[in-house]
Amino acid sequence: MDVYEAVTSRRAVRGFKDEPVSSEVLERVLSAAAWSPSGSNIQPWNTYVLIGAPLAELKCRAVERVVHGDPWDERQYEMYPPALKSPYGERRSAFGKERYSALGIAREDWEARQRAAIANWNCFGAPAALFCYIDRDLGRP
Repeated sequence: MDVYEAVTSRRAVRGFKDEPVSSEVLERVLSAAAWSPSGSNIQPWNTYVLIGAPLAELKCRAVERVVHGDPWDERQYEMYPPALKSPYGERRSAFGKERYSALGIAREDWEARQRAAIANWNCFGAPAALFCYIDRDLGRP
């Protein structure tokens, strides 16, 4: 596969098999990721892998917080500016409409939207979760 085929055939998967991922596969993925370029080759990331009981506990805690309506943790960084200028705000809104429509969820159906949020925190059923962090002393992402 060439780079163009890889980019144009990319897709987002929001549903995974519950089959365990072997440590060999995870190591292979992380070994390949280690070759990712970074400015001045500083490679500022750390990756944490959760599987098994630690992942199950994280999923359980996150889902419980959503179910109980616990407030979100304060963000260290905003993902988006408070008011996205055009055309970005429109694109984000259109994506939300498409996604929830594909799931059969009406905008005013808060309970169904919460279930969709829970799916996110449940890692869409994935048996492994990889979290990538960058040293906060390097500034905003």
